[in-house]
Amino acid sequence: MPIRCAVAGLNRGSKFVEMLRKNPHCEVVAVCDGRPEKLAQFPDLPGFAEFRQMLHEVTPDVAVIITPGPAHAEQSLAALEAGANVLVETPNVYSAREAEAIVGAARRKSLKYMLAEDYIYMGWCRELAKIVESGCLGTLIGAAGEYTHDCRGFSAADEDGNVVPFSRLGEPGITPLWRLTDLPPLAYSSHTLGPLLSLMDDRCVAVSGVCGGRRDVAGVDVFPLETAVFRTQKGATINLTNGFIVGHPLGFFFALYGTEGSVRIVNTGTPQGYIATDAEGSRWRELALPWADRTDGCDHVQVMVDEFIDSVRNDTAPPIDEARSMDYCLPGVLAHESAKHDGKKLEIPLF
Repeated sequence: MPIRCAVAGLNRGSKFVEMLRKNPHCEVVAVCDGRPEKLAQFPDLPGFAEFRQMLHEVTPDVAVIITPGPAHAEQSLAALEAGANVLVETPNVYSAREAEAIVGAARRKSLKYMLAEDYIYMGWCRELAKIVESGCLGTLIGAAGEYTHDCRGFSAADEDGNVVPFSRLGEPGITPLWRLTDLPPLAYSSHTLGPLLSLMDDRCVAVSGVCGGRRDVAGVDVFPLETAVFRTQKGATINLTNGFIVGHPLGFFFALYGTEGSVRIVNTGTPQGYIATDAEGSRWRELALPWADRTDGCDHVQVMVDEFIDSVRNDTAPPIDEARSMDYCLPGVLAHESAKHDGKKLEIPLF
């Protein structure tokens, strides 16, 4: 019997529909989106404006949730309670209470829950995993990551729903979008924190965060740039910086610090990698790295989807299980809470 899948959120979610259809063990049985024009892209599928109605009428085996971030936790809980396994995009939760509820529901229902953190499946992360496994860096004692993306141009909308720059907030009919009101930068931390923790085989246990440039914009409490310092279970440190309402085009930085070597990557359009090891004379040398491309030639998102479906079919733990899903996102959420309270140190629950 094929695994019956439903997809909610048809911007990026449209790609997931096609990838599920490429999996020979899946059948896409419904799509969900509040915009009729999006549903019309899949005329052969039952379309729903309401997520809970879709769950009730279709009863899918798997719910793939690619909706706006603020809806993720509520929809995940609804799907789990309806008996559906869940694959959900980041940010998967906005509080420790949501995380606890989701982990509890997944375990009580014996269902699979996985954060769709695709950066771990990219070629660059797979190649770094080989370097770490070789032992040439020694023991990893620290790491750093930065994800900055200028979202100022698409953080508000006019009365017709057209996206406009957030600088127009305050004008009649201009309202903020969820990326401005409900996406503090560190809440969207899993693209750096996920790969870091995966490579370090570690978890964050405490955090202090700070915010740069916090201000009121037409009644919205804006957090343009946030930085956090995490302490890990193994005694390492991780520094993260994220920014969205900032004059900085999309950029990515990633570093691992070891007792016998270190690695760093900068990507501002073309990835540039560097490695220094004691065995090679402790000097920086260029490290040729791919970005999304994998050496096996597979699409990294397709691999992620297929591996999740395999876990459902075979009743095995998903590659990123419910506990790891929270490890990759919840620390950033709590870092933002710390930043709102002048860097107050917060303990991070482990599941």
